[in-house]
Amino acid sequence: MRVLALQLFVILPGCGAPETVESGESARNEGPVTVERHLAAMGTWLELEIGGADRSVALAASEAAVLAIEGVESRLSTWRDDTELARLNAHPVGRSFVLTPALAGDLGRVRELVRETRGAFDPVVAPLVSAWGLRSGGRQPSDLELREALASSGFRHLHIAEGRAQRLKAGAALEEGGFGKGIGLDAAVRAALGRGASVGRIDLGGQVVLFGESPSASAFGLVHPEHRDEVVAEVTLSGGSLATSGNSERGISVDGERQSHILDPRTGLLVHDFGSLTVWAPDATRADALSTALYVMGPERALAFGEAEADCEVVCLIRKEGRIEIQATSGWSSRIRTVSPSASLLEHWRTR
Repeated sequence: MRVLALQLFVILPGCGAPETVESGESARNEGPVTVERHLAAMGTWLELEIGGADRSVALAASEAAVLAIEGVESRLSTWRDDTELARLNAHPVGRSFVLTPALAGDLGRVRELVRETRGAFDPVVAPLVSAWGLRSGGRQPSDLELREALASSGFRHLHIAEGRAQRLKAGAALEEGGFGKGIGLDAAVRAALGRGASVGRIDLGGQVVLFGESPSASAFGLVHPEHRDEVVAEVTLSGGSLATSGNSERGISVDGERQSHILDPRTGLLVHDFGSLTVWAPDATRADALSTALYVMGPERALAFGEAEADCEVVCLIRKEGRIEIQATSGWSSRIRTVSPSASLLEHWRTR
């Protein structure tokens, strides 16, 4: 069983392997081989298990996946000032910025997800991130600061058409944290399959994707929102992507009190920290964005959203009186079970 933490993959004993490990019918170039790699990317860890017809195919596919993630990081990171997204964020207001086809595609997908979630996911929140000090440990903004930051936030301040983008308001800038890993994972899957991978699992900082020809079902542990060494539930997955949002790893301190690090883009306020939320979706970009958006919505609306969508499943771990209450969409009915006495699984929220 693998463990899904709040953006933290708990590496089980024995996983401290060298970067590349081969398994299969033979470690030589004879028959199916799986290559395992453990390295760093996008400011977090990256784990790959890529299967191919033989050693050379598996190695080439794994390297293609790594290079694809590095390419996404060099395009989307806002922790550097030399990436395309960072240059767009710094481009003068009202002036046209020519997008590469890759970034144009990224922003087009982001715009779709903003619309689908009615703004619960919206990455044009850099002014709010700064106001709350989310990259520097946390602070309490004044009412005026918050109003000004909210007025400068929102995808409505970014015009995209015909391969060009315009920032329409000073300060409006994108944060890639709610979608960058998903785009990186999807790019890695395409690259690996394009180089002949037959099956694979990629984990980037706690978000996982399984792909290929009939990948075997894997069990993933969901950890307690506050105690990351305690697995409270287990879900099985044979394809698609799982992404988790919560505050156990990235909560901030505001006036001496621990607060959520997750913003509601619609109000500019920090959202209520109820526990954690995990989303399954067929592709990693959708899972990444929805895990944030549905956490912002809160458990009841998140579960209703998941029930209404054929390509989305949701499970919430909710803190209640010292215990963890697990609520899940009905699509999880045969794929989830509790593994801790401190947790209880409610009857599935609603029948589709």
